[in-house]
Amino acid sequence: MLPPIEDGTTPFTLQPASTYDQHIVGEAVQQSYDASAYNYYASGSSGDSYIGQSQQTSLSDLANVSVSMNRLSLGVSVPISESGVPHTQNPYQYQNSQMDQFYLHQQQLGLVAPQQPLQYHLYTSPLPHVSNLHPHQKTIHAFFMSDKLREELQRKSEAVQQVLDPMSPEFQRLPAELHVYHTFFPLDDQQEKSTKVFGYPNWVYKAFSSLDGKAYCLRRLEGFRLNNEAAITSIEGWRRIRHANVVSVREAFTTKAFGDHSLVFVYDYHPLSTTLLAKHFPPPMHTAPSVPEKNLWTYITQLASALKSIHSAGLAARVVEPSKILVTGKNRIRLNCCGIFDMITYDGGKNTAHFQQEDLLHFGQLIVALACGSLGAVHNLPKSIDYIVRHYSVDLKNVMLYLLTKPSHYKTIDDVITMIGPRILHEINSAHHYNDMLEMELGRELENGRLFRLVSKLGFINERPEFEMDPTWSETGDRYLLKLFRDYVFHQVDEMGAPIVDMAHVVQCLNKLDAGVDEKIMLMSRDEQSCLIVSYKELKNCIDNTFRELLKRR
Repeated sequence: MLPPIEDGTTPFTLQPASTYDQHIVGEAVQQSYDASAYNYYASGSSGDSYIGQSQQTSLSDLANVSVSMNRLSLGVSVPISESGVPHTQNPYQYQNSQMDQFYLHQQQLGLVAPQQPLQYHLYTSPLPHVSNLHPHQKTIHAFFMSDKLREELQRKSEAVQQVLDPMSPEFQRLPAELHVYHTFFPLDDQQEKSTKVFGYPNWVYKAFSSLDGKAYCLRRLEGFRLNNEAAITSIEGWRRIRHANVVSVREAFTTKAFGDHSLVFVYDYHPLSTTLLAKHFPPPMHTAPSVPEKNLWTYITQLASALKSIHSAGLAARVVEPSKILVTGKNRIRLNCCGIFDMITYDGGKNTAHFQQEDLLHFGQLIVALACGSLGAVHNLPKSIDYIVRHYSVDLKNVMLYLLTKPSHYKTIDDVITMIGPRILHEINSAHHYNDMLEMELGRELENGRLFRLVSKLGFINERPEFEMDPTWSETGDRYLLKLFRDYVFHQVDEMGAPIVDMAHVVQCLNKLDAGVDEKIMLMSRDEQSCLIVSYKELKNCIDNTFRELLKRR
């Protein structure tokens, strides 16, 4: 064993966290998935020889498929009707979002204070459709990003900043600091820890790094003792993997800070993420409506891309199963928990080729479960494949059968990518459309940044108590004009003396001021004794000259 550092922690990383990429993302974890067949990994089997048919496999060859299915259990068998459609429960039974249920569960356990939701409705909402709007006109909503995107980003920011109640029992049980991480927050929503996947009880926390201040996800394997010091080198290969569909591994270390021998893996944190298991196979029966083919191809394309990157690096994922695949956005998935099996069942990479073949087999089983809407679909393959043939395209059937059967040659992820080539082009097109949409939303906020800079300059100038020993500086010369303009924009009242709160008026005036148009306006003093006629162009010159005067005295 390596000597522990001051807090009982043995670091396994070769580089500090400050050298990592600047990606802040996170994870929410579901542990209820039954994957007991993963226990055979601990035996360190050398792998099977693969002999059989070519890519275009007929339905009559399912005998070999059934033999392969016995190697991995995807869950409890669920009966399938005579029509081949799995029995599903009421889809409206689980309407509440996972995060709302998570907050409620945490509050019931006394871990966090009562949740006070952000007042999202106080922000600008879309106006009714205006059919006679001129091309040069905009509604007020056009100056802000869409409510849905803004609320999603704010919810993620809220999840990142969430901390434990200092008076909660959980806060007292967690270490105040571990290695370079502090402010722990549990991400598990289940008290009973499953050992069926990794063989050890595992816990998941969000914590902040003292090196870069970013939030990371820490997965702790309880009761693990590192017997082979060479196993620490297996994490370095995973630290070099940077892929859009793989949760990045940052480092791993052992620790006694939790009162036992624990192994901790550090991953990127993806706030408000869920898993394929929670999204498509809700408890208790783990059945749900079948995934639409368009969405299923999206998952297949992303997983194939992730496996291509992993296998090309000489590694194997070994976690291609629903509870270890995160859904971090709309149909956006990432392989999670990579590198754990390589360390806890370290074999020096002798069985990597065998595990890569297992990745492809598990990939096929996942497609069957998603297409049939049941984790137990793999236990009744003839009916499951008959259902897929009747409800999905031939391309999907061919990919699934290739992954499940034993070909006459060594299977590779490259063959899968060749088979799904046309679908990849569609996904690229969809990704570009989504990128265009985000750029459009960014463009709206870009204009707000321009106006914010203008308002900031006005704030530096207006009502300044003193400048160059002159207490009346802000009330004379150009500064007085700017003070009257501030009242014209923000402090107008109606005939009854009530404040006029008109966002369109504010945006219009600031845009004209920033452009410096020749349009003239009338400014009136608060005592109504002075009235000045001035153009926006002149006001802009006043701002520029006055602000430069402030900068000269720095």
